[in-house]
Amino acid sequence: MGATVRDAMSTDVVTVPRHTSLDDAERLLIEHGLDELFVTSEQGRLLGILPDYALLKHRMAGVCQRRPSVETLMSRRFLVIGVDTPLSVAARYLREHIHHRLAVVDDMRLLGQVTRQAVLRLMSLDAPDTRSRPEKQPVPRPKMLSASRSPQANRVTQDMLVR
Repeated sequence: MGATVRDAMSTDVVTVPRHTSLDDAERLLIEHGLDELFVTSEQGRLLGILPDYALLKHRMAGVCQRRPSVETLMSRRFLVIGVDTPLSVAARYLREHIHHRLAVVDDMRLLGQVTRQAVLRLMSLDAPDTRSRPEKQPVPRPKMLSASRSPQANRVTQDMLVR
């Protein structure tokens, strides 16, 4: 059987309650070098995520609210994954979406997280040693598409896709 999310997940997760002030959340992001925080209920259920770009956008807008809380900026749209999900599924989610980490949940109770780096690390351990193999041809990069409004100009053909 292949690796699962359980093999790559970390239980060392920084969470905040939904009533946490934005200033406190910002300090946690900076202190821990994170790009998003998990927002949880008192029972440990995942309610949302607070991405750093939402805080930055809020700061730049100069919105003055009286003690705004995490709940005002958190996103309720996020990806979750189960602990026994194959690692290849987690890798695909992380590749196809903007998030750097996935929340690992059981019935929406936060168990941990799996990051792009953890998935890559585990997958590289399973990868065969390629140093003794003959050099492969480089993979072509996708071509830049024009910003034209013509449907033909923006049509992606099979030879433009990286496999």
